[in-house]
Amino acid sequence: MRLFSHKNRAAHLGQFPLERLARTGSNIEYPATRKHRAITVEAPDNPLSLANAFREYIDLFDRMRLGDPASRQAPIPSDPVERANHLKAACYNLDVSMAATCAIPKQAILEQPVINESLTNAQEKEYLAGSASNVMAETSVREGREAWRRSLENTGKGFDHTHALVLLVEYARDPEPGIESETWLMGTQPQRAAVRAAEAAAVMVNYIRILGFEAMLHTATATDLDLDSLLLCSGLGEINNKNGSETVTNPYLGDRFGLAVVSTTMEIMADQPLAERGFKATVKSHGPGWWLGLGGTRPGYKGRLFKNRPFHLGPYPMEKLKPQEKATTLIDKPNVPRIPKRHDMFIRAALGDLGEKTQKELENFRMITKSPYGHAMAPPLGAMVPLQYGKEAEQAMPGTDDPKKNAEAVKAALYYLGADMVGICELPDYAWYSHDLDGSEIKPYHKYGIAILVDQGYETMEGASGDDWISGAQSMRAYLRAQLIGGIVGSHIRSLGYPARGHSVMDQDVLHIPIILEAGLGELSRIGELVLNPYVGPRFKSGVITTDMPLLPDKPIDFGLQDFCEKCTKCARECPCQAIPYGDKIMFNGYEMWKPDVEKCARYRITNAAGSMCGRCMKTCPWNIEGVLAERPFLWAAMNLPFTRKWIARLDDKVGNGLINPVKKWWWDLDSDENGNIIRAGKTNKRQFSRRTNMDPAKQSMGCFPAETASPPLSEHPIILDRRIAVKKYKSAEIPGKYKAPIK
Repeated sequence: MRLFSHKNRAAHLGQFPLERLARTGSNIEYPATRKHRAITVEAPDNPLSLANAFREYIDLFDRMRLGDPASRQAPIPSDPVERANHLKAACYNLDVSMAATCAIPKQAILEQPVINESLTNAQEKEYLAGSASNVMAETSVREGREAWRRSLENTGKGFDHTHALVLLVEYARDPEPGIESETWLMGTQPQRAAVRAAEAAAVMVNYIRILGFEAMLHTATATDLDLDSLLLCSGLGEINNKNGSETVTNPYLGDRFGLAVVSTTMEIMADQPLAERGFKATVKSHGPGWWLGLGGTRPGYKGRLFKNRPFHLGPYPMEKLKPQEKATTLIDKPNVPRIPKRHDMFIRAALGDLGEKTQKELENFRMITKSPYGHAMAPPLGAMVPLQYGKEAEQAMPGTDDPKKNAEAVKAALYYLGADMVGICELPDYAWYSHDLDGSEIKPYHKYGIAILVDQGYETMEGASGDDWISGAQSMRAYLRAQLIGGIVGSHIRSLGYPARGHSVMDQDVLHIPIILEAGLGELSRIGELVLNPYVGPRFKSGVITTDMPLLPDKPIDFGLQDFCEKCTKCARECPCQAIPYGDKIMFNGYEMWKPDVEKCARYRITNAAGSMCGRCMKTCPWNIEGVLAERPFLWAAMNLPFTRKWIARLDDKVGNGLINPVKKWWWDLDSDENGNIIRAGKTNKRQFSRRTNMDPAKQSMGCFPAETASPPLSEHPIILDRRIAVKKYKSAEIPGKYKAPIK
């Protein structure tokens, strides 16, 4: 909880007040005798250590260390200051703790590069050779594989990059030996920080190449540069001579961080090294203002991540919500039909069911890749797909049969790695797709589902319209994190002798919404096929792990959302394509819900000419809040005092929540042409409030495609959607209060 808002703090400044630190124009040289040493990843003597699951992911990012830039440079600003600020803001969007730039001094170039030993293996590993069953992942898998091959060919060649982007990821508090749920985490701080820093740097190195500049990734396990020297040059480090040894530490984090670097030929403004701090300079940078969080910085009193809080409880007080035996949404569980993957609207669009225009936009995942920042996330997303599954160890690890302890350990690991919300449920059969894209039947194969929610980021959403050129990347960034941490924990569960499989946006056998709902992470909202969480609203994306490891399930929650959404129609009013209903709930596939028109939604998101995808409903929802202390009374009232909900929904408009905050606009509005060249966007959605008058629900044209209209599990030809049938189905849908379950 913060006391002061960061709404007036520019995105490139980050959460720590680095701008208050005194600087010097002189370079600080680190002793030339020092040799960079790579960290040790595995913990072979401790099979319970989460560190053993990090190797394949660190390898994956290291395989992206080299690659070819685009043949044409993108039309980006030439001002080195604007470039540097843009890149730092992008890093903060990826959740790094600190980011800075510098010119690369000669002494920072290692005579002998440190190379991850698995990069020197000429045999391509099976997990990168595989292809995803999801058609949208295939291009990304191929790109990741080709980048790895290029890295093998170029390792050890001359180094001519001039500038560097330095990324720093802080440690959380140290796991405590006496807490059983934190056993897996002991001694893994360097590996955790290294993989999270590598994740962000891998996106940035891809991004800079897509913009047409050379770039190389340098991590704790594979680097051509001395990372400590660059910490000094960029102003993120200072020499510490305590205890008789000379080390590089950070003014706010000490030595509790991991880092990665992206070197490049792009000319960017260089931050200056830190000057020696006297008393006045220390008070300015570390005094009461920093302690309280003045100016929108992170308050110093918060201390390390998870200070005074068990890891398994997560960063939000979800444990304070009263659990329910049933979800607040009526679900006729015996009669909820299973549907094939082929019926997913984005799959249908990719296969031509929505016409040639939408199909073309989905070629090679274009709805995301037309924006270069979003495109930069596609290779790691695709390359991680084959890591989602694998064979479990032959025997279960002794002492791992307690469902409560296992559930707490799984949650602690996911929160430690960067999840925002985690919940567990027993998987209902209807949470599984019925058939894969190849037409083969999917039989439910695991008992439990672990839902992982990752916040898309309030700060960036503040500067967006919700459907402009950052919206697609916001989604991909959250999907990337969920896939990374879900993959690591899934791999660890398998190492303990239990089957486990990750399900990501790129390849999944389950539907996430019923799992999130049953796992107690939110309620279904007016937005429709979307679960809304009381602390991050609808502003998240998800990943899922399914497993047979014994786990204690969570229960659904009720925080008053059904009544709130009944009284608030802001998302319907602000939807660009009017796909959200103004009217009442209907019964759809056994669910009571405000049913959105997913065909309208998909068409708009896929073919949006003034942006990449759309999250306008998330942007304007009253539950999309910053989380400062001043908002806490309203949040409590919305949850606990039904009579306040109507005026809180109206107050949301009056205080300007959902408007574009220009201070937070950090990204460039870039598109791509038919040849893949980056161009300036011809237009950009800059929507403020539409303030439409609520439409008469009877006059709102809405359509739906229930299970009985599903396409066959496998079809070689497009099955064009019939809008007339969809509208008829919506109009004839049963009302929840009059619903009668079908006789089987």
